[in-house]
Order: sequence, then structure tokens, then C-alpha cells
Amino acid sequence: MPKAEYRSSIRSKNLIKKALAKLIHEKDIAKITVSDIIREADISRGTFYAHYADVNAVINQIESEELKNLIDFVDKFGFENITTNISDFITLICEYLNRDMEYYRMLAQSNILNNFIWRLVNVYYEKLHSEVVATVDNADSDEINFYLIYITSGAKTVILSWLNGEIKGTPEQVGERIGKLVALNQQYFINQ
Repeated sequence: MPKAEYRSSIRSKNLIKKALAKLIHEKDIAKITVSDIIREADISRGTFYAHYADVNAVINQIESEELKNLIDFVDKFGFENITTNISDFITLICEYLNRDMEYYRMLAQSNILNNFIWRLVNVYYEKLHSEVVATVDNADSDEINFYLIYITSGAKTVILSWLNGEIKGTPEQVGERIGKLVALNQQYFINQ
């Protein structure tokens, strides 16, 4: 594919994804049609169908791309750094989301963002579980599961609340606050 066509394809896909994100903010995702997207993106029906079969295909691509981007991001940060420095990790995730805050804010209005954050947590769950088992003497598997679900659910909810404007602060402030809460809970967990 020549470079001009490649750039045009990327541009079209980005227009479609941004249009869907904007429409999600305005109406129920189940009621969004291809016609809505092409009108919002200001593209032809043929352009849409050259890239996607239907609205669900756009949603699936957004989820897959964002999950891949976040997994790549986490892998570059280093898994061992997640467990030892949660504040920096959360700060980096918030900075990543802050790069295109409006887009992610619109995605947060639907379950798209929620879904891929949960998928990300599931990708790393076993690693987190193993890390906690290795660092806590006589750890009970049920207690570890309880702890990890509590911590990851809380962090996910705070990040989504921050995206939605319900919690104020810079990415650094959000990371620092979550880090403090995790440290407090970690102390409780270790003392059990």
C-alpha cells in the first residue's frame, strides 16, 4: 500500500473512532448507527465499510488497540516496578490517558474503557498474585484474591472517576493518592 493511501486509511479510521467516541457521549451505544458515525466523521459510507463491517467492529478495534497500547505501556514500565512503585505506575497511566483526555473521557461514558481496563487487570492478575504470594509469608490464596480484587477495583474506579471529572488533580496527584491508599491496605494485608 503506498504511503499516501496508508496515511489516508489511518486518518479515516481515526475519524471513525473519534466520531464513535463522541456519539457514545451523546447517546446509548446500542442506538448508534453507521449513518450516525459517517455523518459525525464526515466521511462516505464506502469509506466506513472499507475499514469496518459495522459499529461493533469499531468498538472491538478500539478495545483491542487500547488494550494492546496499555499492555505495551505496562511492559515498558516493567512489571516488577508495578508492585514496588504503584504511585509512578498509576501516574503514568493517567498521563497516558491525559494525552487525549477528551477521547478517553468519552470512552469512559460507555463500557469500552471499563472493559479494556478489566482485560488489562486480568492479563496481569496471575503475575500480581504470584508477586504477593512471594512477598507475604504464609499467604492465604483467598485473602490474596480478596486483596487484589479490592485494590485493582479501587484503582480502576478512581481512574475512571478522575477521567469523568468527579475527582480533581494532576496525574501525579492521582498516582500519589492511590499509592498511599495501596500502601495503607498493603500494611493491613501483611499484618493479617
